Amino acid sequence: MLSYENALGDLLKLLSPLGTESQVLEDALGGFVASDILAALDLPPFDASAMDGYALHSEREGCAPFDLTLLGTMAAGSTQVIPLQPFGCVRVFTGSPLPPGADAVVMQEETCVLDAGRIRFDESVKPWQNVRFRGEDVGKGEVLLSAGSRFGPAQKALLSAAGLERVLVHRCPRVAVASSGDELVSPGLTLGFGQVFDCNAACLAALMRTEGALTRILPVIPDTVERAMEGLAAAFEDSDLVVTAGGASVGDRDVIRPALERLGGTVRFWRIDLRPGKPFFLGEWKGKFLLGLPGNPVSAFVTAVLLVLPALRRLRGARYPAPRAVLSPLSEPFRNLGDRRHFVRVMTLEEGSVRPIGIQASHILSSLTLADGLADVPAGADLAAGTLVRVIRW
Repeated sequence: MLSYENALGDLLKLLSPLGTESQVLEDALGGFVASDILAALDLPPFDASAMDGYALHSEREGCAPFDLTLLGTMAAGSTQVIPLQPFGCVRVFTGSPLPPGADAVVMQEETCVLDAGRIRFDESVKPWQNVRFRGEDVGKGEVLLSAGSRFGPAQKALLSAAGLERVLVHRCPRVAVASSGDELVSPGLTLGFGQVFDCNAACLAALMRTEGALTRILPVIPDTVERAMEGLAAAFEDSDLVVTAGGASVGDRDVIRPALERLGGTVRFWRIDLRPGKPFFLGEWKGKFLLGLPGNPVSAFVTAVLLVLPALRRLRGARYPAPRAVLSPLSEPFRNLGDRRHFVRVMTLEEGSVRPIGIQASHILSSLTLADGLADVPAGADLAAGTLVRVIRW
């Protein structure tokens, strides 16, 4: 069996980012920048006031207290320029250009208006106080956003400030999703004896949409190799990636891997040293890849978080597609008596610790609905309360 890290590494090496497209900033949200974006101007584009107040020269006026003549007002956005003169000051506002000759701004709360034309300053002024410098955020020619960075609201704000309307991102992957098993019935139909509703396809499609995938759910694949071959051929058509749930293990009715091989495809690897999700496999056919997930719903969900979502981020051009983990303390002891690494469903408590939640069996969906993360617990571990564990959140 492969370790999780080796399986993820092999998967990400085989996948390549999809093609690029120019999108308006609003449509690009959630995507990944396809190439470095350079600033065409300084940000801010000029020295500016950081406060509502009065611009002056800090050293020219002497020690406080002192009075200055009000020379006029330079509002934010105004085209009027008022050069500073000896013993004078200029009324400015947050975002106003700094008047020529000024090197500081005093907040209006720290001044006193003596009459229509005189302003009293009671405190000494330091050079460059309350001044935003030209280019201190990003200088002209510097990198605004690096290739592979996710494009979110903050990135949209930065590009908007730089005057850009569009950004080049990798396109969203088209993913076909199918469940396997004669016992499965689509929700909304009537169950027969021994049948269960298919929850995997809908769950996986919804989870993948959080990473921008354009998903289509295919009919349930029956438990015969011939019918599975038909289902897989339909899944690969017009898709960048195929994700199946079920039929990945070693039973007589686990037909997805045999069907892929009968089509002429290859199984790149099979079985991973983790719980839940051991039967996961990676297949390839005609240059496209199939991620074969186990059929138990929690196993399918966990392997999707650990392997499918990183694959989607890779296809979208992410610089760091692997899951991000944070260290959190356990609120109570936890033992992993098994011989496989266990990704345990946990709930984050108010103080930041995590608590294993519900029954950890791979068919128990109710505990999954209460969880907000997966704690990475090594095989054979006996962890005391307070032990720091790596937690992956989705």
